[in-house]
Amino acid sequence: MGALLLVSRTAAGAGAADIERAALATKKLENLQTNESKILLYGQRTNGSDTKYGQWACAKVVSIVLRKAGVKMDLQLGVGGIERSLKTWKRIGDSDDLKPGDVVVWTSRTKGNANRSCTGGGTCHVGIYTSDGYFHNDPRIKKPSFDGISLWAFKFKVGLRPPAR
Repeated sequence: MGALLLVSRTAAGAGAADIERAALATKKLENLQTNESKILLYGQRTNGSDTKYGQWACAKVVSIVLRKAGVKMDLQLGVGGIERSLKTWKRIGDSDDLKPGDVVVWTSRTKGNANRSCTGGGTCHVGIYTSDGYFHNDPRIKKPSFDGISLWAFKFKVGLRPPAR
């Protein structure tokens, strides 16, 4: 007789609704704080030296939200790390097919690699698609934002959809 394996919600990972909820909740002052030039998202600093003081914080911001939603992953400082961490998620090839809770990867129109790989230095950008627009770290204002003018510099690469629960 086979054994039944029970998996808890957090061990299985978060669903799209959990991810969107965690991204939208960043609009609440207690979840996104600016204090003496420090930006804290869910209590974690997003604009320290590890992110070039917020200029390169997109992967860190997205991984903080994903972890808050219940996705089991390490904190990431690069878009390539986000892609590797979510490699089992469904790949969405058309931006018109995105749904709230999908993680979105863009490539830079000016710095992107010919093979569209994310190797750092601004070659890629990452965010979360929500019902209120794209949530991402805006490199122009160096803090988390919904939409923003900086997205014009990027083109859609892929969406990553969390597994259905």
